[in-house]
Amino acid sequence: MCGIAGFFSPKQKPSADEGLRLINKMSNSIKHRGPDASGRWCDPEHGIFLGHRRLAIQDLTEAGSQPMTSHSGRYVMVYNGEIYNTKEIIQTLKNSKVSITFRGHSDTEVLLESFAILGVTKTLNIIKGMFSIALWDQKEKSLYLIRDHLGKKPLYAGWVNGKISFASELKALKCLAEQRLEISHKAMEHYNYFGFIPAPYSIYKNVFKVKPGHYVRLDEKDIKSNNHEVILDNSQCYWQFKKSSKVIEQNDIKETLKNVLQNSIQQRMMSDVPLGAFLSGGIDSSLITALMQEQSLQPVKTYSIGFECNKFDESPHAAKVAQHLGTEHTTYMVSAEDTLRVIPDLPKIYDEPFADYSQIPTTVLCQQARKDTVVAVSGDGGDEVFCGYKRYFMLKKLLDTTAIIPHPLRKIIGTVLSSPSQGFYNALKVNGKRIHSISGLLQENNIEDAALRTLSINPNAPRPPTLHIQNQDSLEDLERMMMIDSNIYLPDDILVKIDRASMFSSLEVRSPLLDKDVIEFAWQIPLKNKVFKNKQYGKKPLYDLLCDYVPKEIIDRPKQGFTPPIATWLRGPLNEWADSILNSETPLYDQKVIKKYWNQFLQGQYDHHNTLWAILMAQAWYLNMHNEK
Repeated sequence: MCGIAGFFSPKQKPSADEGLRLINKMSNSIKHRGPDASGRWCDPEHGIFLGHRRLAIQDLTEAGSQPMTSHSGRYVMVYNGEIYNTKEIIQTLKNSKVSITFRGHSDTEVLLESFAILGVTKTLNIIKGMFSIALWDQKEKSLYLIRDHLGKKPLYAGWVNGKISFASELKALKCLAEQRLEISHKAMEHYNYFGFIPAPYSIYKNVFKVKPGHYVRLDEKDIKSNNHEVILDNSQCYWQFKKSSKVIEQNDIKETLKNVLQNSIQQRMMSDVPLGAFLSGGIDSSLITALMQEQSLQPVKTYSIGFECNKFDESPHAAKVAQHLGTEHTTYMVSAEDTLRVIPDLPKIYDEPFADYSQIPTTVLCQQARKDTVVAVSGDGGDEVFCGYKRYFMLKKLLDTTAIIPHPLRKIIGTVLSSPSQGFYNALKVNGKRIHSISGLLQENNIEDAALRTLSINPNAPRPPTLHIQNQDSLEDLERMMMIDSNIYLPDDILVKIDRASMFSSLEVRSPLLDKDVIEFAWQIPLKNKVFKNKQYGKKPLYDLLCDYVPKEIIDRPKQGFTPPIATWLRGPLNEWADSILNSETPLYDQKVIKKYWNQFLQGQYDHHNTLWAILMAQAWYLNMHNEK
């Protein structure tokens, strides 16, 4: 796990000394992603400069160092991530009858030689892992920027100071800027709706995220064209979520799932450094931990987070699972004081506005786990492909119930329901926030728009132009919601949160449920076999398998999620900090609107805590940016 940085500037070619000075500056800004070593490479004649920061996980010797040049000398690569199926790739390379002797046993070398021998396209079709890659072809004088199938590892690219620049984090790109980068209004529109900025946008104009499952190929003519959207125009898809035409029989689901997961977990337990697991006590993390413990010769180190507010605290459930499985378990309690200590770092950690407030316990958990381990395994990904979110079923029930009502009338009903304040409903002992949420959903035109609405942190924010989601006619309603989450919420919220929080502490996190084989298998399972008979809960295959390892009485409980009591904190120990940030003048928001939301929240008229947290994170990011030297 590492950090990469570089630029391609064939038109404005810096000298080797000047270019490497800039690369050092870029690389040092993301030292937390790779504190163990740094490397650099350049070809000043063609204006290509590459930098790398290394967090050594496999092959801790110099043989695994980057930038790395292929045996043939054609390719030079820097890459961030892990390739898990290196044994299969090596066998494929041997079958190609090209003689090769590996210098070490790093996945970097295997990946690079696969590019050199099999080619870029074929390699992308066979590799499994998480990665962001910059690959320079010295023969064709072209640069490939490649991001993994799901977007686990970040990769930003765009124009900065006349150069096509790329890096794992935005802070590295800012090192090249002579002036502050211009804020993207399009990105802010998306942020104000979702609370995060979905790919391909970034907070800065002309800087983009390479989309998951895509690569960008650039050569000198692309750079010299001065097309500021060349990253978008040259983006090509090599993999995407899709429902399989192959359907697995019900009797084969459990055993096949177990085999696929065991293989995925075995690959992710390979490490030359200490390894542990995040355990929340939910179905996903409990199953992953159980399968890890089954394959381990000693107790697996497990870690969980707890909150002082019992309503939000899942740590006792995690402790029960850990005790049953026999893991070496540690619980870290998060208080409002811990939150205050983490908050000043959030703008630096995320580099752009990001408003999923579970970022706080995630950051604390990663900081604590890094004291004992370098690699942690997580249960992320089960909800999106095994139909796990409760909101899927609530929305489906609402839309089915109101389907007989003509849409114009539904819109009128929704408007009427939203007229009284949430406080008015609360006084009547009715959940005002839920009524307002329902009123917004009733006004949507179709299942896709309603599903996007469930992701919004501000029901009053105008929806940005709808992002392109692959539309498959064969999808059922619940599957459409899963597809939207898999393409937007998973890569641009969940995976952003865990990557930045973990890498800030130089911790690698691996997610077996997000293995390419696991996902493709999950989309072979008919929806009816993912959902329980009452049709109110999903993840049935994961639950059925977990019951072979953990008693039902331990795992049969409502899902709570990894969320701190942020509304309580904003009215209490975080109040002074929040008030200061909200009253700071920035060009991002109208102060009158902010004060209106803040006062309504404090007076109990509306529960604006999601919207307010988004404003707070954007304001804090902007203030931090302008305080930087």
